[in-house]
Amino acid sequence: MSEQELAAHALTAELAACGNLFHRWQWSLSSSSNYSALLDSSRVIISRSGVDKEKMQPGDFMLVDLKGAPLAPFDGLRPSAETELHCHAYRNAPQIRSVLHTHSKYAVYFSRRYAKKKAVVFSGFEMEKIFEDTPTHEASVAIPIFANSQAMANIVGEFDAYLKTHAWPHAYLIEGHGVYTWGKTVLHAKQKLEALEYLLELKYMEESNAE
Repeated sequence: MSEQELAAHALTAELAACGNLFHRWQWSLSSSSNYSALLDSSRVIISRSGVDKEKMQPGDFMLVDLKGAPLAPFDGLRPSAETELHCHAYRNAPQIRSVLHTHSKYAVYFSRRYAKKKAVVFSGFEMEKIFEDTPTHEASVAIPIFANSQAMANIVGEFDAYLKTHAWPHAYLIEGHGVYTWGKTVLHAKQKLEALEYLLELKYMEESNAE
């Protein structure tokens, strides 16, 4: 697939629109954050490194394989430094077709506040029902927190260790960094991210009022 063909693809338009929207919402400021979608069984569309999300366009994406290696004609370009975290999700959860990573204030705040507990837990909120296998607000939704690292293999290793004793989560936080979530489509991933951000904000409000 040529650069022009990729830029004209519907998925890159969706992902770029997410970048613009998340910048307006202050979840993806400056060149932070990265977004991807599974093009087919062996190719991943992912944002290029260093792109300002306010001005993100469909041409700001490239193709990598499921191991994160750039594919021609994009092999001279640099993908996001966190490409391996996206590819790990696609390799291990076939239901996932899009991964979105952002750096909102609430996500970063709770990733630090609950780092020692290794998870932030929501219970009693109607919005929890947007997550799969959560049929009622009476259920609890736990979002795990992993330690930050410049080596993606360390984060992947911690995630793999978590999966040995837990089901695949709806999202995860990286301490002092941000949030990763995913979905069956770009829209589905966006909806889950919006719901999670709403829950994080409500939890912050509740805790602030209780102190």
